[in-house]
Amino acid sequence: MWRRTARDRVFIGLLVLATVVVLTLDFRTGVLQGLSGVATQVAGVFQGGVRSFVRPFQNIFRTVGDLASLRDANRKLVEENRRLRLETETFGDVARENVRIRTLLQLEEGSGLLAVHAEVISSSLSGLERSVIIDKGGNARITPDHAVLSPEGLAGRVIIAGSSSAKVLLLTDAQSAVGVRIGESGETGLVRGTGGRELSLELVSRSALDQGAVKPGDVVVTSGYQGSIYPPGLPVGRIDHVTLAPRGTSYTITVQPFVRFSALDVVSVIIGRAPVIQASPTPKPSPSPSSSPAAHQ
Repeated sequence: MWRRTARDRVFIGLLVLATVVVLTLDFRTGVLQGLSGVATQVAGVFQGGVRSFVRPFQNIFRTVGDLASLRDANRKLVEENRRLRLETETFGDVARENVRIRTLLQLEEGSGLLAVHAEVISSSLSGLERSVIIDKGGNARITPDHAVLSPEGLAGRVIIAGSSSAKVLLLTDAQSAVGVRIGESGETGLVRGTGGRELSLELVSRSALDQGAVKPGDVVVTSGYQGSIYPPGLPVGRIDHVTLAPRGTSYTITVQPFVRFSALDVVSVIIGRAPVIQASPTPKPSPSPSSSPAAHQ
């Protein structure tokens, strides 16, 4: 058991005495309040230092958060811009397609043709074959040897027809040929595909060529001879060059087609001629009884 010694008693007495002195001084002079104020000031300085030390880190964290918010907002703006651009392009495509379909309708009505509209779903524009596949076939009354138009003019003819699709041999294919009529002179010839972008004009009267009846800029249209699959008057192209061979033995004539085959999208397949509605004859008025010879007898 711990026993208090004389030294302990002295220490306890001094501690009690010091406490009484401090309390007396505080009561009379407010020493403890001063010490408390000093302690508070010291604590305030310490807290201010802590805030000054921590503030840059708080700013960093706040900046990082702001950057994340900005990135998220920027991502949303990019997505919105992409969506609006896609909608604009789609509306533009639809508008262009509507214009081309209206042009096709005008071409069909002007030629008195009955046609089926179709869209190009694939193409082959190599040197071996120049053809396209369309999304209509036998179910739409399309069969081989039907002429095919684009809004600019003659595009080719159907060579294979399935139930829901068909293959069209383009006018520029080397196996294509169509009888044509040229310009104001009305000279006839045969346009053949070359396997490239141009057409070749053949079988034109030599005398007509010598007389300059065929010249660059002349418009070439289908002749529409009896038995031809191409109705008359369909636009084919324009004469590009008329060149006489060095020895003067023959002419080389190139035709620039009206159709841009690399941009072929909407076509019209001719399946017949539109019915012609004839007006019924106006009935003649029957003579009145007063004007008949029997009425005067």
